[in-house]
Amino acid sequence: MRRVAGIVGSLAAVAVGLALTGAGGTSGGYRVDAIFDNASFLIPGQDVKIAGARVGAVKDVVLTSDRRARVEMEIDGRFAPFRSDADCTIQPQSLIGERFIQCTPGTPRGAMLRGAGGHAPTVPLANTHAPIDLDLVLSTFRLPYRERLRIIFNEFGAGLAGRGGDLNDAIRRGNPALQETDRVLAILDGDRARLHDLIDSSQRVLSRLSARRDRVAAFISGGAGAAEATASRRADLARSVAELPSALDQSRPAFEQLAAFARAARPVLAELGQAAPSLTRLSRDVGPVSDAGRPALDRLGAAAGIGAPALAAAAPVTAQLRQFTVKALPTSDLLVALLDNLRARGVVEGLNEFPYQAALSTARFDRYSHILPSQLMIGECGNYATTTLPECDAHFAGGQTSAARGARRGRGRPRASGAAAPNPTPAPGAQRPAAGAIGKLLAPPASGDGPPPPAAAGVPVPAPNVPAAPSAGPAVKSLLDYLLR
Repeated sequence: MRRVAGIVGSLAAVAVGLALTGAGGTSGGYRVDAIFDNASFLIPGQDVKIAGARVGAVKDVVLTSDRRARVEMEIDGRFAPFRSDADCTIQPQSLIGERFIQCTPGTPRGAMLRGAGGHAPTVPLANTHAPIDLDLVLSTFRLPYRERLRIIFNEFGAGLAGRGGDLNDAIRRGNPALQETDRVLAILDGDRARLHDLIDSSQRVLSRLSARRDRVAAFISGGAGAAEATASRRADLARSVAELPSALDQSRPAFEQLAAFARAARPVLAELGQAAPSLTRLSRDVGPVSDAGRPALDRLGAAAGIGAPALAAAAPVTAQLRQFTVKALPTSDLLVALLDNLRARGVVEGLNEFPYQAALSTARFDRYSHILPSQLMIGECGNYATTTLPECDAHFAGGQTSAARGARRGRGRPRASGAAAPNPTPAPGAQRPAAGAIGKLLAPPASGDGPPPPAAAGVPVPAPNVPAAPSAGPAVKSLLDYLLR
């Protein structure tokens, strides 16, 4: 039942993971397999992680011919390829029995894994680890395993009865030796491949030496002579050996720095090994490039010989220019301050705006020439003021002057007898006179008034298209309408 619950929980977790991460995020993935002794509770769809981050998923779990578990995985292509020092571990992800695979792709020191026998690149069994499930540990306390374990302990107890002190002493004495033995065996196990190569190499060397036995005998005879010569210098050798510890102590810091440099340079050397083919091609291409650049260098030398007199002749001018530059520094500082002040106050924009406004003001044209409109302000209303005066208020956009508002305010009062009605309505067909000097300026010219426009002999001059000023309404409104045409 616990296995069924674990499988159901795993399927639910996989469904939620797929819903949250889409299709698993392994587009453009990299296929890699791993061989495990035991892959219990590992099912397709469970996570594959690198450094704790999800990078793929388990595709399938297949039983091999030697009763191992081949776990097929698909991971993100950015972590490819796996190398020979890669390792993978099955780890529990939750208490309900769900699993995931934690992998390390390897380092550049390892060789790239390649597929064989129709399978993807495979992490070998020596580089994989599987946990021992808790139920297997607890099963040791069930029958018949519990009875068998009791028999073992009883037999050990009978054999060691009354020898507890001796057993403690043996363990106390044997513990350091066992630890050192474990270290030695671990070192030998790590160097197993090297020992195997050493044995094979020793066999080949001995076979070669046996074929040349006479030369080996001559070498031993020469070694005996060298040993006799060395024995004659025994005192010097003893003095050298006596001084050797102090020399080693003095050289130890240098050796430590050399070891640190070797450790730091190891990744650089590995990357240089990968970049060696490119460096080889570059070194091959340097020769043709240098041959092609030799004519340009020859011509550059000739040009330098021609330009040397010109540079020598320009030396006085350069000296004068240097003196001028030094003396012109205060003036340049003042000029910079002036330009900054002009830019801050908008002088350049004002100079550009003046011809624009002048051209815009003289753009009007009547039947004689270009004109510059102007308005003459008479009275106190023409002075500059910061507040609005009621008697100087005017609304040109369809409003009325202050006089018109005063007439409107007095409309409700009784008018004195004999007073003329303001603003009499003209008869139909009659032209309303324009008010004041502005009306005279805006009134259309009468027929025959004013001199005719000048014209060249034999060349007719067309009449300019000048809109007539309106005659109705106040003079100010007529002026605004005329300006806005």
